[in-house]
Amino acid sequence: MRSSLRAAAVSLSVLILLASCRSNAPAEDAIAAQAPDADLVGDWLLLQINRGGVDIDLDHLEGAVRHIGAREYSIEPMSGTTIRGAYTVDTATTPRSMDEFVANGRFEGGTLKGIYQVDGDRLTISFGAPGEARPTKLVSEPGTQFTVAVHKRVQ
Repeated sequence: MRSSLRAAAVSLSVLILLASCRSNAPAEDAIAAQAPDADLVGDWLLLQINRGGVDIDLDHLEGAVRHIGAREYSIEPMSGTTIRGAYTVDTATTPRSMDEFVANGRFEGGTLKGIYQVDGDRLTISFGAPGEARPTKLVSEPGTQFTVAVHKRVQ
């Protein structure tokens, strides 16, 4: 009887361990299960970027285009390294929320929690650094580390 109970406990422990490993699976599972936001998908020219209430010099991002696919994105500057990653959105929130999973570049391996709004041919995204809270509004105020990027849809 004891050996049966011990075997059952071991089996249960293995199942719990496997389930906990599965719950920590990479974000690809969440991404694959999600439908894209059709308003967001497309190519967007970066017009302005602001962090902590201060405009950021666009020299290194001059002419940068954000390509947004069904589940992946890239930011391609005129010169330099293209940043790539994947993302998920929640269109039920107001404003809509977005998590970007960064594959390379400054925030490589990090998750940027953000919000966004598409208004005609304009896309505004606000996000914090990896590990930071999600912004609640599409404004970058002095004293915060939130970044706001404004884009125009490329035809």
